[in-house]
Amino acid sequence: MGASGEQPPKPPTPQPAGDSAPLEAPASDHTRSNQTARDLHPPHQDGVRGTTSGYDAFISYSHALDGSLAPALQTGLERFAKPWYRARALRVFRDNASLSANPGLWTSIEEALAASAWLVLMASPRAAQSEWVNREVAWWLANKSPQRVLVVLTEGKFAYADDAGGDDGTNAALPPALRGAFRESPRWVDLRWLHDVEQVDQSNPRLRDCVADIAAAVREVPKDELIGEHIRQHRRTMQLARGAVTALAILLIAALVAAVVAFQQRATAQKERDTAIFNQITAEADRLSSTDISLAAQLDLTAYRMQPTPDLRTTLITLEDTPLSTPLTGHTDSVSAVAISPDGRILASASWDRTVRLWNVSDPAHPTPLGAPLIGNTNRIFAMAFSPDGHTLATGGADHTVRLWNVTDPAHPTALGPPLIGHTSSVESVAFSPDGRILASGSYDRTVRLWNVADPAHPTVLSAPLIGHTNVVRSVAFSSDGRTLASGSDDGTVRLWNVSDPAHPTALGPPLTGHTSSVESVAFSPDGRTLASGSYDRTVRLWNVADPAHPTVLSPPLTGHTNVVSSVAFSPDGRTLASGSWDQTVRLWNVSDLALPTALGPPLTGHASTVGSVAFSPDGRTLASGSADRTVRLWNIPDAIMTGHTNYVNAVAFSPDGRTLASGGDQTVRLWNVSNPAHPTALGPPLTGHTNFVSSVAFSPDGRTLASGSDDRTVRLWNVSDPAHPLPLGPPLTGHTNTVESVAFSPDGRILTTGSWDQTVRLWNVSDPAHPTPLGPPLTGHTSAVALVAFSPDGRTLATGSYDQTVRLWNVSDPAHPSALGPPLTGDTNSVFAVAFSPDGHTLATGSADTTVRLWNVSNPAHPLPLGPPLTGHTSAVESVAFSPDGRILASGSDDDTVRLWDVGDLAHPTPLGSPLTGHTSAVRSVAFSPDGQTLASGSWDHTVQLWGMNVDQAIQRICATTTNTLTPTTWMQYVSPGLPYHPPCP
Repeated sequence: MGASGEQPPKPPTPQPAGDSAPLEAPASDHTRSNQTARDLHPPHQDGVRGTTSGYDAFISYSHALDGSLAPALQTGLERFAKPWYRARALRVFRDNASLSANPGLWTSIEEALAASAWLVLMASPRAAQSEWVNREVAWWLANKSPQRVLVVLTEGKFAYADDAGGDDGTNAALPPALRGAFRESPRWVDLRWLHDVEQVDQSNPRLRDCVADIAAAVREVPKDELIGEHIRQHRRTMQLARGAVTALAILLIAALVAAVVAFQQRATAQKERDTAIFNQITAEADRLSSTDISLAAQLDLTAYRMQPTPDLRTTLITLEDTPLSTPLTGHTDSVSAVAISPDGRILASASWDRTVRLWNVSDPAHPTPLGAPLIGNTNRIFAMAFSPDGHTLATGGADHTVRLWNVTDPAHPTALGPPLIGHTSSVESVAFSPDGRILASGSYDRTVRLWNVADPAHPTVLSAPLIGHTNVVRSVAFSSDGRTLASGSDDGTVRLWNVSDPAHPTALGPPLTGHTSSVESVAFSPDGRTLASGSYDRTVRLWNVADPAHPTVLSPPLTGHTNVVSSVAFSPDGRTLASGSWDQTVRLWNVSDLALPTALGPPLTGHASTVGSVAFSPDGRTLASGSADRTVRLWNIPDAIMTGHTNYVNAVAFSPDGRTLASGGDQTVRLWNVSNPAHPTALGPPLTGHTNFVSSVAFSPDGRTLASGSDDRTVRLWNVSDPAHPLPLGPPLTGHTNTVESVAFSPDGRILTTGSWDQTVRLWNVSDPAHPTPLGPPLTGHTSAVALVAFSPDGRTLATGSYDQTVRLWNVSDPAHPSALGPPLTGDTNSVFAVAFSPDGHTLATGSADTTVRLWNVSNPAHPLPLGPPLTGHTSAVESVAFSPDGRILASGSDDDTVRLWDVGDLAHPTPLGSPLTGHTSAVRSVAFSPDGQTLASGSWDHTVQLWGMNVDQAIQRICATTTNTLTPTTWMQYVSPGLPYHPPCP
């Protein structure tokens, strides 16, 4: 038992030592067949001293010596010849394993001894000296037969007689209580050979054989039979184990297969769900693009976050140059008027809900309300205007009055005195003079009134009402010099009034007629020379009022709106006109050429009801619109749409450093600073000198010289070393007898080539650009106009495209003696308008009036080969082609008003790169990549130049910054999915 209870040994009684003898099991009372049937397992003895089941054996041992061997012996006995379905073959008691915490330790041991059939004594001198071992042996001899004691000798000498041996007895292994208890040599097993802990292992065959000796005796069966049973049970267990492993493997495989199938099914279902949602979102975005472009942009971005497809990529790139808006909510009825303060920081909105709201729009992407609404008007508010200093706000409405408000502190506005009274019906419009000293008001009572508001706290009437209109006066506006007042009326006319002496205003000539219904709005251009009017007849008209006494019509009416034009406003630079309509849209018009105004992109959509008022911010980048849908929208107007040309833009080209863009068209060349492509600016006045349309422009490789070709049959060279101050370089180059359609510099900048409608190509020595000279006779061979010329990157080959449906290659290694390289390239079925070499010079792209783009392998320019079928997608003539600097993207501009991008990374399999870029409203005549490939420029017959950012991440940033508060939880559920958590695409 426990070593802690061991006592010093008593002097042993000398006895002769016995020889080692194996244990022999007594003859069984059962036949072998019956024994085998019962798995050689004798029944436990039950009912002993209160136990419910007995033990086959009780192990008594010295913890100090046999603490490692005893557990191994117990395990071996329990497992030897064990059937697979039983926990153990024998039930063996060992104190540490079988006893729970119990204050009555000896009582528990005594009960275990009483319940055990055999006592297995692990004999050793230290066990013989143990008080607990001696007590256990003594109890056994007193209560049970010594013939049921099995001795396992682990150390010392085996001496069972009274005489412990010839020595001093210190090596005697049996405890004193057991000496003399045997009438003959007892059964014992010798385990003295087991010295190392590593040997105490069930796989040790010698230990297993000793265990078999003990187990055979305890189970009272022959050893050889027990060993045979052990082998059979082991085999059966292994077979069952292998079967179980196989079954488990099969089950595992089945489970894995089922899991994989389930996972795949789940993944498939989730993919199908995501695809369905993706398709729904893109379909909704397409549908909404004509009614709410800003919400459509948010939906396109949501879809792009799910699947960044090429189509969505180009859609987002297009949206970067599209006016987008942020809605402002708060009014509970129609918003009738909007105005932005002169410093651009405050937006005011007036409503039929009888209130005015002020908004902080210092950051137009994140507008915030300022204080409580202004309350004072006792009926609907129809009109509103800021004073030029921004300190005063005037409102007019259905209560027949005009009210003035001090908005110096816009967070705490206050009323300025009592309302201005005099009108006998609703006030429809108000306007401050440029000096802020006069306020004009137009009324439903058919009159215009002037008020002295020099002291806005004490306003006074300036004169008698201005009478002349025969119906409601809907709108009033001052010219920039303050000398002229315009008024528009339901009588279908516009009247001009001389208010130089505001105390004695007079009519200026007869009314302006032309509209076929009421005039809803009038607005002067910033220079005061132009007046715009919007009418119930769905048109906008422009009037030359440089001489207000003799106004004239400037152009045919601007058409496009499908309902009443209720409001018009000029941008601060005067190049853009905005119009709001009852058709729920806002339109922008390019009025750089007042004789030929054009629509500037598609209409701005987003409002869900009539648009009653529009107003530009002082920097022209923000446009506010108010609607009967109770909202105000702040539109971000991209600077990337460049206006200034007064007619067709035929050509665009980047300088080699990418900081300057040249554009040519309306007899002029314009230079633009595009260092920040998001905010390009004009560089000085346009370059003039040509007497007809400019058809082509090109920079020299060093960026110091610009060439321009024109319908006036000449080429001009310009010194653009300082692009803000360009200068002409000598007289024009003459020689062509018809339009110069194209110009191009050689890579070394020493040669300029020009192509003309006179069917020839000319080479010019421009080593000294101030003194260019012709190089040899013109190149002939084309049978129709030469539309475009281009040098290969190594400068050895020249490509020319012609209206004769061919492309020709020329060897210009010796530019003084150029020669044709083989026969012309054929395949196009109509005029070839465009040619461009790839950056490595191995590929030539051509664009044709047959609506296709073709690629040619010109690695050997003497034997060019077509690369696959033509690229199709354009629906009209391809006017221009350009490779990106890395050669992986090809851009093409077409008369179908679009730009297309093509992935030509694999020249054998070029593919469209998303959907076409839209925004131009007329033919795209020229495209060009910036040197860094991040920007694409396009020039169009819609009189504009447009810059397209090729970086979709920048496009996303711009969309997020200009469409806040658009994709709300409500619209998410409606247009995305009620089953997906609300997760808008912008952080």
